[in-house]
Amino acid sequence: MKNSPKNITFHYTDERMVRDLLAITPIKKGESVLDAGSGKNKVWFNNLSGEKYECEIEDGCDFYLWNAKIDWVIGNPPYHQSWKFTEQALKIAEKGIAWLVNNQALNSHLTPARLDKMKNLGFYLNKIHVVADKRWFGRYYYLIFTKETNNFLSW
Repeated sequence: MKNSPKNITFHYTDERMVRDLLAITPIKKGESVLDAGSGKNKVWFNNLSGEKYECEIEDGCDFYLWNAKIDWVIGNPPYHQSWKFTEQALKIAEKGIAWLVNNQALNSHLTPARLDKMKNLGFYLNKIHVVADKRWFGRYYYLIFTKETNNFLSW
């Protein structure tokens, strides 16, 4: 029995969703933004304006090797590497980090030890926006971390 090729568009974030999520992300005009894993369709990168950059391992730009400071790091990290992506983003982001994650990635970010690590680096979870895509199983969460605390989350 021959396996049929996977439909890779299944994994891509819908462009309308990306536009809606970017609209609630407090990126100010003139701030630099890095799409941490732009993928083949570059949907996040293509919907950014202003000073924008991208990393995509398949294009020869490894996010884990990025060392320039940037105002914002955004995107839809590979779920099995979402915390590792966050650790890298914490090293380079000056103002904020915004990720679209699944429930396992959400769970991995909300441990007291990891929240303490982010707090010690000056980042706080400021918004959780719940989204759904009928192509994907379950709910997804857009997490926005900034250097401003609103104390809505405690541990």
